[in-house]
Amino acid sequence: MKIAIIGFGNLGHSLAEGLIKSGTASGKDICVCDKAPEIRELASVKYGLSATDDINCAISGTEVVFLVVKSYVFEELAPAVNRELLEGKTVVSFMAGAPFEMIYSLIGQVDLVRGMPSLAIAACDGVVAYTKAPPHVADIFHKLGYAFEVAPGDVEKVMAFSSCGLGFAAYLIDAFAAAGEKMGFSPETCTQIAARTFQNAIDRGDYKNTVKAVATKGGATEQGVLHMDASNVYGIMAEAVQKAYDRMK
Repeated sequence: MKIAIIGFGNLGHSLAEGLIKSGTASGKDICVCDKAPEIRELASVKYGLSATDDINCAISGTEVVFLVVKSYVFEELAPAVNRELLEGKTVVSFMAGAPFEMIYSLIGQVDLVRGMPSLAIAACDGVVAYTKAPPHVADIFHKLGYAFEVAPGDVEKVMAFSSCGLGFAAYLIDAFAAAGEKMGFSPETCTQIAARTFQNAIDRGDYKNTVKAVATKGGATEQGVLHMDASNVYGIMAEAVQKAYDRMK
């Protein structure tokens, strides 16, 4: 499948890696468009992709066009797009805060899908929320990890919960590791303990019952959990997700 990726930041990298790893496309079938020469060189040398600073050159001859730039950047790029080149193609927008109406106003009534993935799509282990999509595009998403369809108005909600959530989860694990360092353990040991402890909790699956099983009455774990409850950790996490969502509105 011939694919264009417009923008090659962190998410663009992850998308390219996932597309190749999943067998959706080979490096030679992916064309990246980015204005920075060093980014284009990275795309070519590290990933074996075609690279250009001409958006029409990137779009030409492809089946699916991924928009992986900030919405304000695409507003600057859009006037240069030859709309005829988009005919018969599916445009997939990974842009936050860019509703259908905005994109249509910039490039016309194209076959458009909005989606929001996490960076873990690089390993085909991400989370991808997407609006109604043709089968060949939905198939791409499902090869990149856990994928599910959402209503157009819920795309930003998923980004706040899942895409931003990856950063929140890493933040919590880092905080847990830092607590071990304060107790005198080395950073390397703390990183290993934190990673394995969180993975063990994930593997058990039933988080509430895991807390109950470990935090026995009068025990040490219970004291830590009571402290977190008193500090409103649940509320803080909910507020963090809400703040991220509010930023995208």
